Amino acid sequence: MNRRRTLLGLTGATALLVAVGGVASVLPVRSAVRALGNDYLLVAAIAAAGLVAALPALVSGRASNVEQATVPTPETPATVPPAGATFDEAVGSWRLRLPLYGREQRREVRDRLRSAAIGTVMRERNCSRDAARRRVATGEWTDDPGVAAYLGGGADVADPPRAGVGERVGALLTGETWHERQARRTAEHVAERGRR
Repeated sequence: MNRRRTLLGLTGATALLVAVGGVASVLPVRSAVRALGNDYLLVAAIAAAGLVAALPALVSGRASNVEQATVPTPETPATVPPAGATFDEAVGSWRLRLPLYGREQRREVRDRLRSAAIGTVMRERNCSRDAARRRVATGEWTDDPGVAAYLGGGADVADPPRAGVGERVGALLTGETWHERQARRTAEHVAERGRR
């Protein structure tokens, strides 16, 4: 391939020198026109010689001779669960509804929500963790009695807020347990307070 390019380059450079350098008077152009009979035929003969000189380059450019780099396979996007999906899964689980078996799962959900509420109260009121924990345990951090009852209580609280019978029955009438309903309600309340 390099020899062909070198040969074509030398031929082109020679033709340029002949045309520009005044060497054209050395070439027998008049005798070539007389021999062919017409100056148009001389131009056609030069074009044919150029085509013959270009044929090796044209043949080497066939599709079978082209080597292309293979494109790597595109990356596929990673699927990530939306925010809160694990919470929704835990709260919507059938295990949470079972009276004895779901006790541990209910405690986990409540502890996670209590930790989130404590962090929110710490940021909102600019207080220590112990002060925020006391406010969440006594229910004084919120105006919602259901949320206060759900997160209320603890070892250092004498009288934590309690859930009323009406709230528990109301939750059952909607097809949810009181824990499910209050967990969702508390999560919404904590998220709303955290956005403020």
